[in-house]
Amino acid sequence: MGDILDIITSRRTIKRFLPKYVSWENIAKLIDAARHAPSAGNIQNWKFIIVIDQELKENIAKACYEQYEITAAGAFIVVCAEPEKGERYYGSRGEKLYTIQNCAAAVQNMLLEAHALGLGTQWIGAFEEEEVKSLLKIPEEVRPQAIIVVGYPQEIPPKPPKYPLETLIYFNSWRSKMRDPAKYMNDIATILARKANTTIQVAKESAHLVVDKAKEKITARKAK
Repeated sequence: MGDILDIITSRRTIKRFLPKYVSWENIAKLIDAARHAPSAGNIQNWKFIIVIDQELKENIAKACYEQYEITAAGAFIVVCAEPEKGERYYGSRGEKLYTIQNCAAAVQNMLLEAHALGLGTQWIGAFEEEEVKSLLKIPEEVRPQAIIVVGYPQEIPPKPPKYPLETLIYFNSWRSKMRDPAKYMNDIATILARKANTTIQVAKESAHLVVDKAKEKITARKAK
């Protein structure tokens, strides 16, 4: 299996799109990727509205604080959450946290699949929620979480700066650093391997003792 890190690191947020049609086959693959995302307790409390009508896309772009440049893209995918389902299973944490995490995982799957297919995407979270709900006839209990713009990139932006790995990682507690994590991990692996081998050896010896005792009992019975 190939390393997906190449797809992750080469993906970009696309701002400008070519006015090209996106096939249903490709859109279906994006939704398929989304539905295979992890969700709390596998409740899958998401729905997806695909918007391809041009006038509707323009109205949604207006609700996204007038980001009209996105209307050239082939389709919008509006990711909708069902918070009540999250609350039913996990209380307020399910409603206010797990539901959002579930939808975010689905979104990320779509972004990566789109990039793998040669498509570009933009994840939009800034929009007038009530206006989008009205345009798409979304019921009151359902909340749009994100609008994923899907199309063919007009241009690929350069890679944005990212924090170095070592500035993001702590070990075992907040702000706890480690000078040489690779050496530490190797040492731990060696210690665990030794413990595992010792455990296996002890288990084998115990098994042999049980067998020997059983043989002794059988021999003793025969002698009587």
